[in-house]
Amino acid sequence: MEKRKLKAGEYQILQRELSYLEKRGVLASGKGEEIAELYEIEHLSFTKTLLYVGSVLIGAGILSFVASNWAEIGKLAKFLLILSLFASSCFAGYKLESHLPKTARSFYYLGVLVFGAGIFLIGQMFHFGGDFQEAFMWWSLGIMPLAWVLRDKWILLASSLLILFYMTHDPLMGQSVPIWILLWSAAIYFLNEKIGFMPATAFVNGLLQLAFIASVLSYFLDGINDTVYIYGLVYLVIGIGLVLARKSLRDVYVILGYLVHGVAALFLSFGENWPAGAGNFFIPFSILYILFLLFLIKKGSLLSIVILCALIFRFYLDITFAFLPKSLVFVIGGLLLLGFGLYFERQRKKGAESHV
Repeated sequence: MEKRKLKAGEYQILQRELSYLEKRGVLASGKGEEIAELYEIEHLSFTKTLLYVGSVLIGAGILSFVASNWAEIGKLAKFLLILSLFASSCFAGYKLESHLPKTARSFYYLGVLVFGAGIFLIGQMFHFGGDFQEAFMWWSLGIMPLAWVLRDKWILLASSLLILFYMTHDPLMGQSVPIWILLWSAAIYFLNEKIGFMPATAFVNGLLQLAFIASVLSYFLDGINDTVYIYGLVYLVIGIGLVLARKSLRDVYVILGYLVHGVAALFLSFGENWPAGAGNFFIPFSILYILFLLFLIKKGSLLSIVILCALIFRFYLDITFAFLPKSLVFVIGGLLLLGFGLYFERQRKKGAESHV
């Protein structure tokens, strides 16, 4: 009987859950191993790797040739060349879909690359206005329907990364609020759920929403001084909210919450990031945050241990650099990190309630 293939992480979860069910007596002893035998780890396909790398190299070669001879080609010929390359890539993928699916997928990926390059080249050719980053927005929009039609997780991830790259430029300048990005984010969320959930896409989409919040803050705080701490406080609240709502969210969003409130708290632990009239408010803030981390650690959160170690190490460097020799600072700091690592490993082996 053919075994069902699972990713390495999924197989480990399966083994852990079967072991748990055996310990609780739900499954008879040895039954878990028998069930696990029905599955196997899906290894990276050598053929698939060759095809995908080959499609990237072909695309890079064609685009390099076109770019090097760009000045010698007429405008109409340039446009038709780009259009024909894109159409032929998609057509080849469509024709090979039924009997050579892996090869077909590589042609689709080639089409995605040609489409993106075509946006930049056509914009240059016809001297379209707009910023360089806008090309990434149109690239993302253009390949999103392809991700839906092909039900391809990787194309959707690429679309998410492209629109995130766009959001890290002009929208953060505070000139306007890109409300439309909410529809974009909702579309990515919907497609990710329908195509087959991919944590990486969900994580990037979460970053996209955080970038949108930053653009809103930049718009309303434009022209006001000493607003840096407001960003930190807003993201701190968002991160803590995601962590506290972990029972109703996927793990990837909870992990994002830890990263957000951890980075925000580290940012706010520096006195210079607070307004001039705040004095030493960063000290009681840091104490309260450490107490919150201890509360999460008591609940079984391993990620909180990592954040706590980072915060302690930050204060250690801040204090000791002022009066200790640098060599001693590094030695003690190294010992601290080793101690943190040992403590984290011991807590992990004890089996905390959850990693998040």
